[in-house]
Amino acid sequence: MNFAWIILVTVGSVVGGTSLCFWLLRQAQEVDSTVWILEHVICPIIRILVLLIVVSQVYPVIGEAGGSLQFWRVLSEQGQFNHLINILFFTGLALAFLPLVSHPVIALPLQSMLTVAVVFNWQYRELGDTLVLFPSWATLLKITAYMILAYFATREVSIHLSRRIDLWLHVSGSIRLVSDSIYLLLQIPVILLYATFLNSQLG
Repeated sequence: MNFAWIILVTVGSVVGGTSLCFWLLRQAQEVDSTVWILEHVICPIIRILVLLIVVSQVYPVIGEAGGSLQFWRVLSEQGQFNHLINILFFTGLALAFLPLVSHPVIALPLQSMLTVAVVFNWQYRELGDTLVLFPSWATLLKITAYMILAYFATREVSIHLSRRIDLWLHVSGSIRLVSDSIYLLLQIPVILLYATFLNSQLG
């Protein structure tokens, strides 16, 4: 696994997706209904597509696949790409109504692990009931500890970075998109930990 390439693709997709959302919101800021649609429909879908790209870079750790094409091949063979988008979109929508898990530091890891779990289940469905999708307690504790560190690191970085962006672009309120971008970048260890747990079952 080429971590330099993973970081490069992840950073590129996150920056590209965030920039697109930011540009769309700036263009539509004069029309409230359009802004609402962008914030609650279009940008979440863009975020999901970016998340899929991030997951696809780490997913090959399962089964020692040769590259990220394995992830997209599973979706293509199963014909379930749209189905997965719908699952992640409505999961994100449901999490938004749950105060304890609506914050990106919790919601994004849940969506990341759900993505890996769904694709893993499709790929190895012939193994049936022998697979355990819920992470072990050891894996869960590692992910939780990492999420706590990610929260404090992102909080400090996003405040300073968003202020610079606001001044540079003469805008305000970029902190949400900035923090979401950082959280997306920080999904790699979460996905790697969970994917390693799933891979251990293939022995």
